[in-house]
Amino acid sequence: MKHIIGIRAIISLILVIILLSIVPASIAESAFKSYEIFSLQIHLPEGAKIEYLRLYFYDSTYDNGIAWLTTYNGSGDLTDLVNVSTSGSSGYGQSLSDLFEHIVDNHLYTYVLNWRPYVFDSSMRLMGMRIAFRMPEGGGWSASYSYLKVAGCTFTPRNSTVEWRYPGAGGIYAASWSEYMPFINK
Repeated sequence: MKHIIGIRAIISLILVIILLSIVPASIAESAFKSYEIFSLQIHLPEGAKIEYLRLYFYDSTYDNGIAWLTTYNGSGDLTDLVNVSTSGSSGYGQSLSDLFEHIVDNHLYTYVLNWRPYVFDSSMRLMGMRIAFRMPEGGGWSASYSYLKVAGCTFTPRNSTVEWRYPGAGGIYAASWSEYMPFINK
């Protein structure tokens, strides 16, 4: 009986060694560049004038992540309205876009916020975004801004081989997905 248990243990050990040689140990995510996009469809008040996009982030890399606002029409055309980048290696931060003006038309367009992190680890995280807009008022525009605020954890990856993770310190980040053993990354 001891002989059978010993053989089973050796066979199991050999299978584990073979499996681990196929799957990269610890999956060195920081070595991979991410060209994946995370997105979120948003809803803004009809007739509002969008003026700024603010990005909240954590970035301790020398690469810059980028966020942008896109409109899609019913014909398959898209327009990127504005973008804003992280400022690499600064840690927690925020960036404000240049002033732009776009009048919301929900009948013609769908609005989507996008984020491209450029790295596959927690050194670049999306904390959230905020859109500043003004509402029509008495033939002009309101003097104060209204805001649409979205948390980073509400964005989803467009590519099914990429997932997002929450590191417990705020924000989300891109992570590679192991096709062999996805439970290793959990």
